[in-house]
Amino acid sequence: MNKIGLALRELYRAEEELADEYVKVGERLAAEHDIWYECKRFAEECHLHADAIRPVAARYEEQLAPADDSEVGETTTAALRHKLSELLGRRPESGLLLLRSLRQLYLQAQEVSFHWLIAGQLAQATRDQELLTLVDELHRETLTQIKWLKTQAKVASPQALVVGSRS
Repeated sequence: MNKIGLALRELYRAEEELADEYVKVGERLAAEHDIWYECKRFAEECHLHADAIRPVAARYEEQLAPADDSEVGETTTAALRHKLSELLGRRPESGLLLLRSLRQLYLQAQEVSFHWLIAGQLAQATRDQELLTLVDELHRETLTQIKWLKTQAKVASPQALVVGSRS
């Protein structure tokens, strides 16, 4: 069993789980159009990251199956979440839901970032230039996602926690 392949498997799993979470959050918060759009875009980006990991992992004797759900946000459950979000609109409770969702995404994106960090160290230790190039490019995109999530939390927290609680 190849330890580098296992590390890449964990990175692949983390990217796919983050993609799934972006889809769910985007559907739950569809009334927030900018959140919905970015979540959908980031989910697609995470799927592309996972696809890019597969051939590298294969070089390290780790066969990763393609993701089952290649179409982001096109399920019946997605349609129901989207419709429910539109019905609830921008109620005060939705601000708290937004913060909770951003927190979850942020933590999962940090996990993905950690795995990219490990992959980068492995690439340097093994002098795997292809993996190092992949890490440089895709980890940067994950860091951009984290930056966006932090910005959204900074914007949403005063609205959710202060504005709604004043009498």
